[in-house]
Amino acid sequence: MNGQQLGQAGGAGGIMPGSEAGTIFVPGVGPLRITDWRQDLIWDMEVIPMVIAAGQQIVFFRNLQIAGVPKTRLQTSMVTPSQMPSGHRAIVYGIHFLPMPNSDYRDCQTVIANGYAEFITGDTKREKSGPLWSFPSPFGNTGNMGIDGAGAYTELTNFNNGVPSEAAQGKLAIPIDLTNEMTFQ
Repeated sequence: MNGQQLGQAGGAGGIMPGSEAGTIFVPGVGPLRITDWRQDLIWDMEVIPMVIAAGQQIVFFRNLQIAGVPKTRLQTSMVTPSQMPSGHRAIVYGIHFLPMPNSDYRDCQTVIANGYAEFITGDTKREKSGPLWSFPSPFGNTGNMGIDGAGAYTELTNFNNGVPSEAAQGKLAIPIDLTNEMTFQ
């Protein structure tokens, strides 16, 4: 693609020569008016049980409650389970996995080392999949974390699933376009 790049993978955000002012090009979508969209995050939190059976699935974006209590805005940005609200469209440039800051270090290591994730649209189309460590977070936990059993540190280390810098994270080579109330999980 010709033209200036605005830092998105695959030429997304490229200003098209000769195009109308305020128009950008989104791969797989085409030209869009900047005023018609905004950059935002879509997030969801699920509680992972203490004991996880082999092959157990934890589905994000589908459940807007935890143990029957509606999720807060810190736990999800979703208002409709598994899809964007009517009239909205999302172009997904990155998918990340981030353990909560108060998570146990050894549990996080185990989940990231052994977990597998899939981003699915519709009922069956696998858009991206891989081990959890292949979904690094630009919002990673960083800094010293202590593991203590009886008030004394037994290990002092750094924990991070990714580089705590959005600019340092790679983008999807092919953005995922969520249109027409398409479901996803």
